[in-house]
Amino acid sequence: MRFLSHMLISLSKFIWRFRLEIILLLLIVPAAWDIFRPNFFPMHDDLQVFRLYEVHKCVLDGQIPCRWVPDPGFGYGYPLMQFYPPMPYYPMELMVLLGAGYFLPVKVMFALAFFLSGLGMYLLAKEFFGKWGGVLSAILYVYSPYHSVDIYVRGAMNEGWGMVWFPFILLYIYRLITKDKPKQNLLFLALALALQLTSHNVMTLVFAPTAIIWALFWMWKTHKFTAMKDLFFAGLLGVGLSAFFFLPVILEQKFVHVDTMTIGYFNYLAHFADIKQLFLSRFWGYGGSTWGPEDGMSFSIGHIQWIGAILAAILAVFRMSFRAKSRNLTPSTSVIARSEATWLSWIPLAGKSHSINLMILMTIAFGFAYAFLTHSRSNPIWERIGILQYSQFPWRLVALTVFYFSFAAGYLSTLYLSKIFKPILFSILILFIIFFNLPFFRFERHVRMTLQEKLSGHSWENQVTGGIFDYLPRSAPKPPGAPAFTIPIFSEGYGGVLNFHSGTNWMNFEVNVSSPSAKVMLPLYTFPGLVTKIDGKKVKTEIDPDLGRVVVSVDQGTHSVYSKIGYTKVRLFSDLITLFSIILLIKLFRHDR
Repeated sequence: MRFLSHMLISLSKFIWRFRLEIILLLLIVPAAWDIFRPNFFPMHDDLQVFRLYEVHKCVLDGQIPCRWVPDPGFGYGYPLMQFYPPMPYYPMELMVLLGAGYFLPVKVMFALAFFLSGLGMYLLAKEFFGKWGGVLSAILYVYSPYHSVDIYVRGAMNEGWGMVWFPFILLYIYRLITKDKPKQNLLFLALALALQLTSHNVMTLVFAPTAIIWALFWMWKTHKFTAMKDLFFAGLLGVGLSAFFFLPVILEQKFVHVDTMTIGYFNYLAHFADIKQLFLSRFWGYGGSTWGPEDGMSFSIGHIQWIGAILAAILAVFRMSFRAKSRNLTPSTSVIARSEATWLSWIPLAGKSHSINLMILMTIAFGFAYAFLTHSRSNPIWERIGILQYSQFPWRLVALTVFYFSFAAGYLSTLYLSKIFKPILFSILILFIIFFNLPFFRFERHVRMTLQEKLSGHSWENQVTGGIFDYLPRSAPKPPGAPAFTIPIFSEGYGGVLNFHSGTNWMNFEVNVSSPSAKVMLPLYTFPGLVTKIDGKKVKTEIDPDLGRVVVSVDQGTHSVYSKIGYTKVRLFSDLITLFSIILLIKLFRHDR
């Protein structure tokens, strides 16, 4: 009985201590509520279950990390997971292995993207504005219309998770520069960077310039330029942890048709947003992005988000003005000037920190800079910085505008208010934000669907051919127009194929050649890392000129053939770097304790 009483007292103390954090998590629940309604849902990127299914095949086949998946490319397979950010899919795969099926893990990861982005923003904003500021910024971030577009309209799992890590990265950069326990903050920053790089590599590169400016700003304000060494090591460790993915993306991109990702529908020129769409419109739809302003989906930053950011900028300017006037007060200062300075003192910030005021103006400038890049007026920048074009849709950068505006708006919580009035006012404001935007947080509809229906028939064909030219090996001059044949075929000569077996990135079989010689074509694309053996000996293969498939020359008689897309020097080196970085991370964590 005494033990139970002690547990209840400890629990009540814990709840009271973290009451605002618990309330925040409860306030985020409505944003994710529609995700867990019965049945599944349509979305633009309706390949989440399919990708998870392919990753699961890789894991069962021992291909870890998963790179070459067997079913896309109309059944010929291609290196989808070598170039598509894998971070969300490994937690989902763990859930599959634990028996959760394929639909529930997708729902869980969509929901966690809301909760963890809110938690990250709360921790970042709380660092500067206190708990109420943290809650306000977190609610603005989670309940921004674009956040809903990412999950409920586009089904953009990777971009949703990309939004999770922005606040964590800025938080640990700041802490690494300004706080004690530099090793702990260094390790958390490295981990956040690695998770960001493996969630959405293009958005990481777009976010990087402002993150670097953020770091330089705090080193300048604190005069701690020696932190540059720790920041560099954290960045290096973050890249090392993500090297298994990040390095092959950079060094082996030349082996796939990534050029198709920036032409036709995916050319950035067709996807700019205008000022009305960004700042004024309350339009909501589940259609696509089209040329011109008649898009079928919303690109709204959020009215409360940008108004809050502008009010925060005004407040910061007032405080800087008050600070300047206070410094200039002398006994000879006029009565009017003194009374004006006294009036401005009613909007103080704890400590009246000049650095915080400058930080607010800087982050709001970042938000407007990203908003400008979504507008057609920024086209000269897009033309000159080619890497931007791989983001395909300029309106993607709304995610960063929302991030910086939501963070800056939390500064409004530092207004001087009574201890009784402040919770009431901010509770009303937070509830208003939720109810103002909550109608956007739902799917267009839910549909009853089994896994068998999802992965068969017309639905299966749509998935194995979806984005068929994305990451297609360059050995294939064009995508296939029909499904891959199920077993190897003779392109020259005669004979038969026996005991055919295949996995995610390999196949083996016996071939009985009755003609003097023959050429056997495999249902597999040629790609760097390919190793083919006949009777245990490595042989050179030919490339089918039509679709880039593997062709093997075989002499008369019975032979065993084995072919596998395995490691290249780049992939092996990348995996070893990641393995070394993981060991180093664990060692440093243990040493820090």
